Amino acid sequence: MTPKRILIVANFGRRDLFRRYFNTESKLANGFIRAGHQVLCFSDRDHAREATIFRTQKLGRKRMMAQLLELIGHYRPHLVLFGHCDLIDDAFYERLRAAEPSLKLATFCVDALFRREAMERFANRARHVDAAFITSADREKASRLGIAPGRLFFMPNPVDSGMETARVFDIARQDLTFDGQFLGTGIDKREEQIDSIRQGLPDGYRFAAGGKAFGTQRIDSTEFMQRLADGAVCPNLPLDDKATDQLAYLYSSDRLAQTLGQGVTTLTTAESRLSDLYEDGIVEYRSREDLVSHMIDLYADDDKRRRIGALGHRIAHDRTGASRVADYVLRLSLGETPPDVHWPTGIN
Repeated sequence: MTPKRILIVANFGRRDLFRRYFNTESKLANGFIRAGHQVLCFSDRDHAREATIFRTQKLGRKRMMAQLLELIGHYRPHLVLFGHCDLIDDAFYERLRAAEPSLKLATFCVDALFRREAMERFANRARHVDAAFITSADREKASRLGIAPGRLFFMPNPVDSGMETARVFDIARQDLTFDGQFLGTGIDKREEQIDSIRQGLPDGYRFAAGGKAFGTQRIDSTEFMQRLADGAVCPNLPLDDKATDQLAYLYSSDRLAQTLGQGVTTLTTAESRLSDLYEDGIVEYRSREDLVSHMIDLYADDDKRRRIGALGHRIAHDRTGASRVADYVLRLSLGETPPDVHWPTGIN
């Protein structure tokens, strides 16, 4: 493909000194660059906040949108890819289309389909773009979004070889800090699930939960990536494992890409059927009791744990590496034939 100019509009977090530098927008930017393209990153929330002396997004959003239009006018990108750009209004897209009628526009969303307000905002953005990407391939649930046929596509959570650099499967369990751990918030039914895990594990099993669960502090930046690599296995817990409406086909938060990318043996809910993408590189469980049973099995059989971790790591990096996902997004956004991939593409 001839090199393209790509503009990504998303929250790159300058205000927080890029503490979430491993977010999806940054991985896509890396992927486009590695594929040979030119990329600019426009952090909409930061620009809005910096646009007035009051440092508020609400007062600065108008100026931010004017700056974005000016940037597009002189950069002349082939594609503008919007992340969770909730500050940009409908009128902006109309002005952009009028000014640059041949410009290709796309958007992506990493939120779960059951998050109603987030999905409403995503569906509204999708009305203005040529291609919309979401990290769930559940056709039935996605049909409720009302996005025009042929415009909605599945996008797996990308793995970045420059961010996910650990190889936990190379390390014997006893040489790691934890036999298992979960890093994430404790909202909804998460803490209840963690308590169930703790109660079922045998004495001597070193299990930890952190990252805001049970009142612990949020972990960011490189410390987060290093902490992920401290545990032999990680249960990829949904917010509520009893709510079937929350368990969509091929959906996971970006935690799955982070753990698989770091070589952590990952356990995830069978209802999401993520083995369709990662095959035997993940361990699927059907209940809390089943999850604990798998964790005990991997604790007793470290060779098995390491084999699964190595396979998941290879599949995640090979199949869902940032360059491959970025190329897929670009080609579909430009209306070209997508490359051969190991996941379903159009979902409406």
